[in-house]
Amino acid sequence: MEKALLYKEWLKTRRVFWVALAVAMALSIYAVIMINRLVSLKGVEHLWLIMLLKDNTFIDIIKYSPAAVGIAIGLSQMVPEMIGKRLKLTLHLPYPQRRLVMIMLATGLAELCVIFVLQAAVIVLRYWSLLPAELVGRVMLTGLPWYFAGFTAYLFVTAICLEGTRIMRVILGLLGVATLMIYFLQGAPEAYNGMTVLSVVFICLLVILSFGSVIRFKEGRQD
Repeated sequence: MEKALLYKEWLKTRRVFWVALAVAMALSIYAVIMINRLVSLKGVEHLWLIMLLKDNTFIDIIKYSPAAVGIAIGLSQMVPEMIGKRLKLTLHLPYPQRRLVMIMLATGLAELCVIFVLQAAVIVLRYWSLLPAELVGRVMLTGLPWYFAGFTAYLFVTAICLEGTRIMRVILGLLGVATLMIYFLQGAPEAYNGMTVLSVVFICLLVILSFGSVIRFKEGRQD
């Protein structure tokens, strides 16, 4: 049953997954091209100087892509469930409800992990040949909150799509927007280092939102 459910989720998201992966890779490659261009014109020393004195990591182009990818994957996965009341049929499968929802969410989160890791790997591999480990770590820690935003966006979108009442959709939507804004308030490198553990815990807790939406849907709380 698990394999069938995983395949079902993959069928819903596969097209968006490949498009999102292509866009994410294109953005990271573009960032690498810009870095290569700077190094070829000014030299590696100039790159170091700008990074240390002007707090520039040269990866701002990917800043909003993780959140956009999270939204896209969430919509592609959950909107089909709400069309024609397919979710009601899904919940009546001879399979534990909680495990069913967890498989749905795990599939989407796994796809996000693949996209985010591959995107970050392209940048890390290029920077690793140019910079010391400390500066490479600084670059990736600067981008880490953007990836947290991607997971956050996905979990809010899934909860909103699975929610059956308009008022709760509005509330979840407002909370989602407010939460995502937090990840983009500070532009300085490593500005969110102190929030890393808290962000991980918060993202884990966000999973509860989708379970709550499903419970309300199954209870018949629908507009």
